Amino acid sequence: MLTPKFDITQDDEFIHVKIYISSIRFSSHGVEVVIDGNTLIFHLAPYYLRLRFDNELVEDERASTKFIVGEECILVTAPKRVHGQVFEDLDLHSKLLARINDDAGKAANDKPNGPLIQELDSKRNTAEDPNELKNISEQGQAFDWEIEQTEQPEKDILNGAKYGFDGAYSDIIGLSISNGNEINGLRDPEHTNANERCVERLRTEDVSFDDGYYASEYMTGKYGDEDDLMISRIREIMSFTPPIIKDYLDWRKTEPDTQATMPIEFSDKEKEQMQKNLPHKSYSLLSSETTKLSYITILNILFSYSFDLLENEGDQTSESIWTVGKLTPQIAYLDQQLVPEEPPLQENVLIKEATHSSNNPATKQESIIQSSIRAGFRRSLCYPLHRVFDLSERAWRHAYHILSGGKRLVIKVLLAVHELFRYHDVYYVYNKCLLDDLCSWFIDQGNETVIRSLALEVHKELSQVSKSTVDFLVEDDDDDDAGINDIDTDKPGELLTSIPPVQSEEPTGGQGRPTVRITINEVETLAEQMYAQRP
Repeated sequence: MLTPKFDITQDDEFIHVKIYISSIRFSSHGVEVVIDGNTLIFHLAPYYLRLRFDNELVEDERASTKFIVGEECILVTAPKRVHGQVFEDLDLHSKLLARINDDAGKAANDKPNGPLIQELDSKRNTAEDPNELKNISEQGQAFDWEIEQTEQPEKDILNGAKYGFDGAYSDIIGLSISNGNEINGLRDPEHTNANERCVERLRTEDVSFDDGYYASEYMTGKYGDEDDLMISRIREIMSFTPPIIKDYLDWRKTEPDTQATMPIEFSDKEKEQMQKNLPHKSYSLLSSETTKLSYITILNILFSYSFDLLENEGDQTSESIWTVGKLTPQIAYLDQQLVPEEPPLQENVLIKEATHSSNNPATKQESIIQSSIRAGFRRSLCYPLHRVFDLSERAWRHAYHILSGGKRLVIKVLLAVHELFRYHDVYYVYNKCLLDDLCSWFIDQGNETVIRSLALEVHKELSQVSKSTVDFLVEDDDDDDAGINDIDTDKPGELLTSIPPVQSEEPTGGQGRPTVRITINEVETLAEQMYAQRP
């Protein structure tokens, strides 16, 4: 439980407590307020506040609780039992937060502390020593069961970790973790700087890549029987074209001007969304670096959105928001830097340099666009249900088509993603720290020339990506062929038996164990060799 910040004022009739709950979604159903004598208790997960005053309050029809939108706080109004009575020391927060025995003096401290639960000698007649039982009873009754509360320290504005749009936010994602944020991959998002977030993302992707899972998906698509293909649906997924892409391709066939942008009409719902659900700010003072990173963030979002459309054959499911968030490094890891300042190699890890070491991002500096594309491929081969290189490549082609359609088509996709997050009780925090500003900025200042240039760069970089250039750093176990032996070569498409369970994102590799870079092409080659050598 977190102790929220609060302010207290009073008049002749009431005590007014302002409780600040910034960065969480207010729900009237989740608020609990209890007034009992001189104690006021407030609870709204993950916040808990207990205040003990020097005079008594009363809970009657005059008591009220309301949310103040502009200040992001809840105002609790509690009636005084005695009209006109002055409550002292309302600015001494530590005194108000103290547990009952902290300021009253522990009566039990006059006696030696002993165990609250004690095993008694069954052979001994305790009735002969009633004082011992009495002492234990008194200690139990005097024990302080109240939660200890600590005021939150003031934010370190200069040195605290910042993230989100223009690096302007903090204390948002950390709170959402206690509410079940499964998109977040950072261990401590509120105390991790930009480079640490980038390095942690790269390390975790290496740990999360399951070569056995990928090989099984590959073998299913290539050698699986009808039952295998029916279960995986990879054949239907690879042949599906989302309506937004089909509309673009149909328009492009009839448009002779290669510089033209696709005409888009926004629905009434989308117009209302832009008017009511997006901030109306000025972004004219953004630096050129922030502007560049914002375009790259949009690029990754377009890929993640395209991947979800393909995987679910155009239908949004309850998992769509997780897929879009998980595949977007700027959301899951708050990583807009993408290119680490230092090689993402752990200490005490023996690196076996493979013949393709030139593809290693630790030895070759990538451009921000290359890193964006690499991150999309790597994450889509680690986390979704369908981990197929050709599917990831197709999603990137669709992201390129959306960019080629121009600003209005990109806006349409951004609004769809924004709406996904807006309705979720936990993941809405990513709108608050990133998507609200990103959508509003792009609608206001997105440039058609920059979008066209980005599309051309993406097309050029995608032509350089292959199964030999996408790689992962995995533990090298000479006795296990890097996990490929998990595949049942007699039944290459039997998903239920050959796919190992999805592993945790927490890096669990032992320190000092040898690792090796393995490309997607090498994983497929090993799987093919084992399949050819089957009895």
